Amino acid sequence: MKLYFSLLLICLLTACKSTEQQSSVAPTLTSLLNHTLFELQQVPSEQVIFQLPNDEAKIFLSYVENQRQDGLTDDIILYNYIERSFSNFSYHGDTLTAEQTLELSHGNCISLAILTQAYANLIDLETGFQEMTSQPVYAKEGNLVFIANHFRTKLYSPFTEDEDQITFIRPGVLIDYFPSRGSFYVGSASYEDLIAKYYSNLAADALLENDYNQVYSLLIKANQYAPNDAELFNLAAILHRRINDKTTSQLIYQTALDQQLQSLNLLSNYKVLAEDIGNEMLVEQINSLLGAQEKDPYELIALGETEALSGRLMSAKKHIDEAINKAPYLADPYVALAKIRYQQGNLNDAHKLLKQAMDLERDHQQRSIYAAKLAAIRSHQ
Repeated sequence: MKLYFSLLLICLLTACKSTEQQSSVAPTLTSLLNHTLFELQQVPSEQVIFQLPNDEAKIFLSYVENQRQDGLTDDIILYNYIERSFSNFSYHGDTLTAEQTLELSHGNCISLAILTQAYANLIDLETGFQEMTSQPVYAKEGNLVFIANHFRTKLYSPFTEDEDQITFIRPGVLIDYFPSRGSFYVGSASYEDLIAKYYSNLAADALLENDYNQVYSLLIKANQYAPNDAELFNLAAILHRRINDKTTSQLIYQTALDQQLQSLNLLSNYKVLAEDIGNEMLVEQINSLLGAQEKDPYELIALGETEALSGRLMSAKKHIDEAINKAPYLADPYVALAKIRYQQGNLNDAHKLLKQAMDLERDHQQRSIYAAKLAAIRSHQ
């Protein structure tokens, strides 16, 4: 905002002398893409994403009318409907439309946020979103690691004016679809961010399938809703690097940094590119940016995993140690550090760290996985 104000002031002071000059406009992501390398394909429309089957829409609206007669507000009504309807849903990594999520009775948090929004659209209920980091699902491709955030939905209570009451926080109901005891708040998000996340998740899946035209098409669609999303710049740069257009890849990364668009994913993967092209000065510059960026424990784990994949075990250990210092109650960083110590040949430390993780982990299935890893280490001691 300060930069904009300064530019505006300069324009006002020099208007009579600079009518021939044009203010510079930051390049958009779509203007940076090498369009000659791809073919545009059809992708789901916004309407398709939130469309519900007619029968389900009728059932829901009938439920709402009955509940309104009991004096309940729409945010409570929708929350109760979701709690009742989603009880048999299971987590699945796919990002789905509302109709697909209903049909399959599974999906990730974005899928369920989309389904919730589809119901909210039917009754014009205002919503908001929170972006969170929690235990990440890593998509490893070569020496790239992605950490994916998840969304929570806020159903706002209908607004009522009360002259005698000042409200600092809008009342409503917060829905966390797959709650984790280790979640960390990233920031607020909008309806447009949710749509962009749908398309970008599909683009990431298409990238892993080497379907580059589909990645390109989904990126363009996502960019319409979130033109300043650092993760979209990161995904676009990875796409061009994958087809060996490193010049465009670097241009996309650098433009993001010039526009102050940064994320752990973007910086980490830009560093991979800088190392690949042998630009040591750029590597140091990115390292400085990575060091200055505030990171939550799961981002530190992701950064450590990235370093470990590149064989930089000492640097990886440093990031994981910092994650433990920030959140000593989480099992995940101890497991990540155990992997590193195992790679370094220190089986005793790996054994102790996995034991600590087991003591902290509450999920029985995860405890069983850690127990199996412990048994494997013992067999090599």
